[in-house]
Amino acid sequence: MVKFTLSALLFATAVAGAQTVTVGSTTSTQNGTTTTITVPVSVAVPAASTVASVAMASLRVEAGDGNGGPTNQTLGTSFKTIALPQVVTDTASGWNASANTYTVPVTGTYLVISNLRLADAAPAGISYGQGANTSNVDNPSFLWSTTSGPRNGFINVRTMQLSAGQTVDLFAYADSTTPVGLSSAALSIQQLN
Repeated sequence: MVKFTLSALLFATAVAGAQTVTVGSTTSTQNGTTTTITVPVSVAVPAASTVASVAMASLRVEAGDGNGGPTNQTLGTSFKTIALPQVVTDTASGWNASANTYTVPVTGTYLVISNLRLADAAPAGISYGQGANTSNVDNPSFLWSTTSGPRNGFINVRTMQLSAGQTVDLFAYADSTTPVGLSSAALSIQQLN
C-alpha cells in the first residue's frame, strides 16, 4: 500500500532578483521507506534597491506657552508675520526661526494648515484675519472673522502648489486701533506629492 501526503512549505530564498518558493511537497511511504518530492517555483520580483520610498516634507511650528498663555505678540492694522518659536517637527530643515518663514524644499502640492487664537476677552466686533502664503497680502486664501465673545480663533486649511525655494509664513491682521493680543498660533505644512 502506498500512502501520499501533500504538505505546503512556506519559505523563500532570494536569488539575484528572483525568489524560489517551495509551494508544496509530496511524501510517499512504501515498504517502510519514505520518499519526499518537493515542487519549487521561481518567481521574478524587482530587486529591493529598485523600489525607493520618497520622504515627504513635514513642518509644525507653534507660538504660545502650551497652556493658553499669551505669545507676547499683538495684532494691529498691518499684515504681520507671526513669530512661531516652537518647532515641533521639521523633516526638511526648512524653518528659518529668525525670519519665521518656511523654505519649500521640493516643488509639489502641499497641505497648509494655520490657526490663530486671540487673547481672551478681546473686544467684540473686531474684524481680524490670518493666512499662510508666499506674500503677506489680503487675497482669496486670507480668511477673515469677527470677534464675538470672550474667546476667538479659527483655522485656515488649504492646498497650495509651491516651488522649491519659495518661502511661506503665517501672517495676521486686526482692524483695531488698540493692539489685540495673540494667545496662540500654529502653522503646519505637509507635502502631498
